[in-house]
Amino acid sequence: MNLYPTARPEEFDVPADAIKQTIREIREVHGLELHSFLMLRRGVLIWEEYFREGEKDRPHVMHSVSKSFTSAAIGLAQAEGLLSIEDKLYDFFPEHAGLCDSDYKREMTLRHLLMMGSGFENREEELFNQDAPPVEAALAMPVIHRPGTVFDYYTFGTYLLSLAFSRVKPEGVHAYLRKKLFAPMGFGETHWNTDDNGVPWGGFGLYVTAYDMTRLGQLCLQEGAWEGQQLLPGAYIHDATAKQIGNFSEGRKDWSAGYGYQFWRNDIGGYRADGMHGQYIIVLPEQQSVIVMTSHLQDMQVPLTAIGTQLLPAMK
Repeated sequence: MNLYPTARPEEFDVPADAIKQTIREIREVHGLELHSFLMLRRGVLIWEEYFREGEKDRPHVMHSVSKSFTSAAIGLAQAEGLLSIEDKLYDFFPEHAGLCDSDYKREMTLRHLLMMGSGFENREEELFNQDAPPVEAALAMPVIHRPGTVFDYYTFGTYLLSLAFSRVKPEGVHAYLRKKLFAPMGFGETHWNTDDNGVPWGGFGLYVTAYDMTRLGQLCLQEGAWEGQQLLPGAYIHDATAKQIGNFSEGRKDWSAGYGYQFWRNDIGGYRADGMHGQYIIVLPEQQSVIVMTSHLQDMQVPLTAIGTQLLPAMK
């Protein structure tokens, strides 16, 4: 369902040539595979372009953009009093209390998982390729850093968030978001891959259209307000998109600008939901803009650099 009013970019102080040059930089100069590019300014859709047949209506794999949707579910559940991000992780799994075998594990909260600061030893490949139930294997993993002190991008931590959520809402994060956010915001078709017990993986596996990706970005830009309703607490969005922990990635400045609650901070300003192979919901509060891209990229820094060098300088 189309939602936004539309206008030419120039009506909102954005030269169309700057958008075209940004797209050209990604597709032609660097030869990268872009599937869609959409841009909102002040709640108006000023650019919508697709580069594959049927792309507009096809749910696209989100990869780790899924993490930001999981974060939204946690924020909603906290507002309902179902859980608190300060709750201890192992309290959600009393049957596995014996695996909570260190002081660091006893300290770990949902907040530490949200900020990628759980301290777990990061052996994801091993966890995804073992025969034991994944929750047991994940909870048994050693915690080698005090929670909250060291950033380590850990997708299995988001799976633990999804599992913890399912303990207070057995329907799981996907069904919950469909009811609490997707329906009132007019989302179309969505899918979320699950484990063998029907629990969404949390950190990956969600499919939504590029158009619907803009809805999460605009909701965050509007601090959780949507058509007169406060769908997501503004205070949670503020914290989720602020720098909660420092991070560093050699030669990748937009992966070294800080991390919130399953949202990355941008070196170019603002913040983003970010998924492998170039899925982006980029929110630029200073410019009152949301930029969405779906892609299959080999170099994920290129689109962010193109926006920073080609688009932002041209915007009034």
